[in-house]
Amino acid sequence: MNRRHLAAAVLTVVSLAACDGLPFPTTTPPDTTTSAPVTTGATTTAVPAATTLPTMPPSAPGGLCRSYEDAVVTGTIVNDEATEISGIVASRTHSDVLWMLNDSGGGPFVYAASVTGEHLGTFEVDTSTFDWEDIAIGPGPDPGVDYLYLGDIGDNLHFRPYVTVQRVAEPTPDPAGGFVASVEEIDLAYPEPGPDAEAMFVDPVTGDLVIATKPDRGGTSVIYRAPAAGLVDGATVDLVEIGSLPLDRGVFVTAADIDPTGAVVVFRGYNEVWLWYRTDVAMTETFSAEPCRTPSTAEVQGEAISFSGDGLSYFTVSEGGNPDIHFVFSIFD
Repeated sequence: MNRRHLAAAVLTVVSLAACDGLPFPTTTPPDTTTSAPVTTGATTTAVPAATTLPTMPPSAPGGLCRSYEDAVVTGTIVNDEATEISGIVASRTHSDVLWMLNDSGGGPFVYAASVTGEHLGTFEVDTSTFDWEDIAIGPGPDPGVDYLYLGDIGDNLHFRPYVTVQRVAEPTPDPAGGFVASVEEIDLAYPEPGPDAEAMFVDPVTGDLVIATKPDRGGTSVIYRAPAAGLVDGATVDLVEIGSLPLDRGVFVTAADIDPTGAVVVFRGYNEVWLWYRTDVAMTETFSAEPCRTPSTAEVQGEAISFSGDGLSYFTVSEGGNPDIHFVFSIFD
């Protein structure tokens, strides 16, 4: 019996436990009503129909965060152009494929790599960029398509009146690369202009986009939501605050992701990883809870994290030339 089968067998006889003191829900929460669709111009995007939480996994003894093992290296990024990786996300359609991008100055290029680091294509996106800082994957206008969300959300000088997210249909990985001509651009406006941010994900349950800020000297990271109904090409969407993460001085949120079912959220810093299991659709209650901690690998400049495409294990990558890909395994995968 391999480790995964053994873990599954153990879990069948283990009673539900708390995640660092917080119990897992054992039943699906009641339906939560979302706001009506917002119309911008001639295009209307409806809120996705799925508005209840996914089924949570049973808890391991000691809590979900105790189910993670120490990181291992799965490979090395061989693409010499991917030197300032600021975001990664695992494909949910193409097995063992990671999408990544460089931050400011890197140009409008998205790179595909295998989880062992093999180069699977450079894709030029027909857009201009100021400071790409994270990449996410999630639903969009076509319910049968996965979309990449490219987060032009960096603002080190705190002068931008709004930030921008570009949305493209996920390309098919191809070592020959390609050109992505069809691009939607959505502007996002904070209640007060100027926050810098490097962390973003798209909720597979509601289609909302979520951003966590990065204060200059550390402190509190504020978490905002852009409702799915407003995410249409050419729109400017007002961000709504949904939570915060108090941090020590010098600690920053540099990346974020949500697992493919929408059940678990992860943030990372340079030397920390924070994890929440989701307790409500809007995530206001989720982010009001204390996160638990999971393993964090010492990386030179760690600004990228992604759940695996089919589970709760996660990858991290650092900036720098030919960085290693680190993988933190969860027994729930």
